Amino acid sequence: MLKTNTMNLLEKALTGSSLRHSAIGNNIANANTPGYKKIEVSFQHVLENTLEPRQTLKTTSKKHLPMANEELQPFIQENRETTLRNDGNNVDIDMELSALAENNLYFNSLTHLLSSQLALLRQSISEGRR
Repeated sequence: MLKTNTMNLLEKALTGSSLRHSAIGNNIANANTPGYKKIEVSFQHVLENTLEPRQTLKTTSKKHLPMANEELQPFIQENRETTLRNDGNNVDIDMELSALAENNLYFNSLTHLLSSQLALLRQSISEGRR
């Protein structure tokens, strides 16, 4: 399949959003578990930093420096900074439900964008046959 740079970025963003959904679900499921620390998925700031215009280096081989899109990987981190309750748990169920709704909107936007990219590709292929 033909993959554009935009499609690769959308695919990575969808992967990050899916991982974030799982992490939020985990946090909600463990909201009453003593000592549980919420987990967070960081991806969007990595994506934003990668998309900022910057001076690029020329390489003679792909083995010299990794491509920017290949470096985009979401990562999970445990938030140990706060404790909301005496039992050591730091999950705020209202915040998690809000984050879940926000992530759902983000995921739906990404799928719409990817669908539009595929429609453009499909149209280009069908127009090329004429």
